[in-house]
Amino acid sequence: MRHPTHVTLRARSGLPNFRNQRVQSMLRGILEEQRLQRRYREHFQVVHYSIQSNHLHLIVEAADPRSVRAGVSGLVIAFAKRLNKLLERVTGKVWSDRYHSRELTTPSEVRRALVYVLQNARKHGFDLLGPFIDPVTTAKSFAGWNTPTIPDPEPFPPRAPRTWLLRDGWSTRGGGLLSPYERPA
Repeated sequence: MRHPTHVTLRARSGLPNFRNQRVQSMLRGILEEQRLQRRYREHFQVVHYSIQSNHLHLIVEAADPRSVRAGVSGLVIAFAKRLNKLLERVTGKVWSDRYHSRELTTPSEVRRALVYVLQNARKHGFDLLGPFIDPVTTAKSFAGWNTPTIPDPEPFPPRAPRTWLLRDGWSTRGGGLLSPYERPA
């Protein structure tokens, strides 16, 4: 696949807030396991993520639309099973509906998606006047900031982007490096 994809997963109502360290550790574990599994390794990878109170944003790369479906399906199933186990008293459905995905085909779309995913907490009320690097995203591991940021003590192992758009195109032709002051549209 030549283009990265922005994926949104919405949780059903009534679940606790996802924005905590336990959920982030759980998601990181699932992504690491998925990265090591042979059936996903060459065909699907999550490059960036953002955990919000009741939804997740992902920027993924996949070999084809079928690989996007398989990779996201594996992720949502593993997430639901582990979240139910983590919360102990909660069982059953975690996701409110199917995931939403949008292929990103231009450098500007990729740049906007990166701002949207990495700075999404600003949109949901964490809008600070100063620079902001959301701790429950891959933002601290992201190398595309225009100013130095505080490194993550437990960085999400970077996924080298496979597509030109996500590797270089978004910054060279999409509007330049991101600012920690930027806010999603």
